[in-house]
Amino acid sequence: MGSALEAQGDPRGADPRMAAQKQAQDGMARFAWLVGEWEGPATVSAAGRNMTLTQRETVQWSANNTVLLIQGRGSMRMGQEGPERPVFAAAGLLTFDAITGKHLFFSASGTGQAQQFGIELHGADGMIWGFDAPDGSRTRYTISRTPTGAWREVGEVSTDGGKSWRQTLEFTLTRKP
Repeated sequence: MGSALEAQGDPRGADPRMAAQKQAQDGMARFAWLVGEWEGPATVSAAGRNMTLTQRETVQWSANNTVLLIQGRGSMRMGQEGPERPVFAAAGLLTFDAITGKHLFFSASGTGQAQQFGIELHGADGMIWGFDAPDGSRTRYTISRTPTGAWREVGEVSTDGGKSWRQTLEFTLTRKP
């Protein structure tokens, strides 16, 4: 248990925890546009086939606006008039570590896989994240905001060490009112 002086923070009046919190909030400000409910069509390419899904993303602030909680869900309609069925679910956590000065992204696929990723900042308010697969391929996802304010995401895979990329996912989502 800490002393009363430690609980009060810096004796000069500055609380280092508040400075770190402010730094993390500032680091996350570029992604504030993601907060909200999003929906739109997604094209997924797998096993030589293209499928069209309805992609939904829910993004909210947490932990004093230092973390974005992201929930993604994809669903497909079975036939012209059939019901939608879920085909994809994932959750993510995006944050800025004030100690290292780096953004971190944690993702759980909904299939029992979970990983931590470093991200690369992309443009004024986007990011690229990805991973190396056990088979030697690389996957990356690029998230950006369109000039009209939509959320655009492109997924790609490379089997030659990143020399060439094949698109596996694309969606453009609009914010729901």
